[in-house]
Amino acid sequence: MTDAVKPGLKSAATALARAARTGYRPPGFKFNTEMKRDLMPLLMLPESTALVAIDMQNLFTDPASPMAPPEGPEIAAGTNRLTAYCRGIGIPVIWTQQTSRPDGSDLGIMADYWATLRPPRNDLARGSHGWKLYPGLEVHQSDIIVCKPKYNAFWGSDLEAVLRGRHVESVIFAGIACDVCVMTTLIDAFHRDFNPILALDATGSPFPNMERMLWHIETFWGRILTTDEIIMETDTLKA
Repeated sequence: MTDAVKPGLKSAATALARAARTGYRPPGFKFNTEMKRDLMPLLMLPESTALVAIDMQNLFTDPASPMAPPEGPEIAAGTNRLTAYCRGIGIPVIWTQQTSRPDGSDLGIMADYWATLRPPRNDLARGSHGWKLYPGLEVHQSDIIVCKPKYNAFWGSDLEAVLRGRHVESVIFAGIACDVCVMTTLIDAFHRDFNPILALDATGSPFPNMERMLWHIETFWGRILTTDEIIMETDTLKA
């Protein structure tokens, strides 16, 4: 099976032709520097790409929250830059919000892992302060919001239907926490034959060992690019 007809990468031949015309070569690996994989079949075209910003909610972004990294506002600023660029060239912007019922009836085993999600506190109940998107974000009326009940944004949501309905093949991921909800969604995107790209400067985590996790993402599931690199690739490969 050639790259041009792989499920989820139908635009590969077009991307390769545009790259050849412009002389574009993708950035190399950042964390697994010994990897020799050919990245040319994984180029993204702006007309078949979407941005998914994962769980940029108060609970995970506001530095006052114990579940947020101290650099939450900087991650929000980086995400704003990326979303503004994507809107400007027609890339759909999708925000996810982890959401639970006020009575906690949909939490399942997550209630045994995270006491803050259980009633009466329930920090991610729809409408609660923790559930709301961080106020430093620039969310536009044209953006899409997907509510999800678990870490993985595909599970129990209409995210895949939204992406397939827009003929998306490559998905840029941003958000928090990089090594929990972002990573589990990115891995599932790979298994659904989307082409995942992690926006390095628009994500973060309050947890340790993030660099080791980035090595695994880069090796097994997706490319890792900075916002500048994403802009360079999509600008260069525009029709």
